[in-house]
Amino acid sequence: MVKNGKIVVPTDFSAQAEEALRRACVLATQFKAEVHVLHVVEPPIYIDADLMLITPIDAIIEAQHQAATKRLAALAAAAAVKIVTHLEDANTNVAEAICDFSKAKAADLIVVGRHGEKGMLEHMLLGSTAERVVRHAPCSVLVVMPHGILEK
Repeated sequence: MVKNGKIVVPTDFSAQAEEALRRACVLATQFKAEVHVLHVVEPPIYIDADLMLITPIDAIIEAQHQAATKRLAALAAAAAVKIVTHLEDANTNVAEAICDFSKAKAADLIVVGRHGEKGMLEHMLLGSTAERVVRHAPCSVLVVMPHGILEK
C-alpha cells in the first residue's frame, strides 16, 4: 500500500480535512511514511471593477497565501507525526492540482475528506473535488467520510 513512504493530504482547513489528516497520521505511523499536507490556493474570482471597488488581485492572492501559511503551520504543530506542508496555486482546478502534486511527489496514497454540504444540482453539474481526485489520481485514494454521516 505505501511502498514509497509518501501520503498526501489535501486540506481546505475544514473539519473533514482535519479528520483526513488525523487518519493519514495513523497510517503514516503504521507504514513509517511521510505525510505531505497540501493546500491549493484557488485564483480569486474576477469581479468587474465598475461594479464595486475591490483590493487588487495580487494583494488578495498574497493575503490568501499568508493566511494559508499560518494555518498550515498550526496543522503541522498540532499533528501527531511530523508533517511537511505545501502551498500551491491552482492553474486549472483544485483536483487537478492535487493529482499533479501527488504524481510529482510519487505519492502512494492520497487521503481526502469528503464534504457532505453540496446541493444536489451543484453536485450533478460539478461533482466534488474528492470525486475528481479519485477519477484522476496517480495512486490510491482514501476518502474520509464526514462525521455523523453514518449515524443518519
